[in-house]
Amino acid sequence: MDGLLGRRINAVFAVALIAFLAHQVLIHLGCSTAVLDAYLDPLCTVPVVLGLPSAGAQYVWPGWRLPWAHTLVFTLVLAVVFEWAVPRTDLRFTSDRWDVLAYALGALAWRWNEPKLR
Repeated sequence: MDGLLGRRINAVFAVALIAFLAHQVLIHLGCSTAVLDAYLDPLCTVPVVLGLPSAGAQYVWPGWRLPWAHTLVFTLVLAVVFEWAVPRTDLRFTSDRWDVLAYALGALAWRWNEPKLR
């Protein structure tokens, strides 16, 4: 059986969700690490945001799998919005090319580990 919960949940989604939530708790408790604060959230974003809807779609349509092209387009839109558009309209945010790499690595990890449907 691939994935968690009978092929419906990508393990990268589960790990990313746990890492993201743990990081938010640590920030709330006042624990801060520069590298984690800068790059963990972008790394976890794609697996978390695509993981749950993908599992839902696979539940409804058991043979369904998110195409690579959709993952790529979603990741590009995410990067453009949060690393180009938002920093240009809100001075509280900055653009960081390393965040784009983190989005891409998260997308690749999630997509390569998406449960293999037979």
